[in-house]
Amino acid sequence: MHELSLIQEMMKVLEEQVEAHKVKKVHLVSLSVGKMMTVVPESLIFCFEILSRGTNFEGTKLEIEEIPIKCRCKDCGEEFVVESFTFFCPKCDSINLEQLSGNEFLIHHLEVD
Repeated sequence: MHELSLIQEMMKVLEEQVEAHKVKKVHLVSLSVGKMMTVVPESLIFCFEILSRGTNFEGTKLEIEEIPIKCRCKDCGEEFVVESFTFFCPKCDSINLEQLSGNEFLIHHLEVD
């Protein structure tokens, strides 16, 4: 379950930012997570709830936006969303692709006091 290690690292970053900006309470953490990360959003939320117990983040809501895998064909220029991890151009069947999105794991924004 790599969701646990992702949440542990995210919480380290959040703790540093909360301290640096003297934030009293974080109400919401919004994440943007690419589909290539192959995480289960419910597992991220579960891990966050467990790891936040007894910390400044206890009771904080975790919101997750899934970012689709998008590619551009280097042969014909077609841009498309990858479905079912099938990596070939739907226009020309090429596998010569540039990935445009889908690997993100970003703290998008926080709602704080």
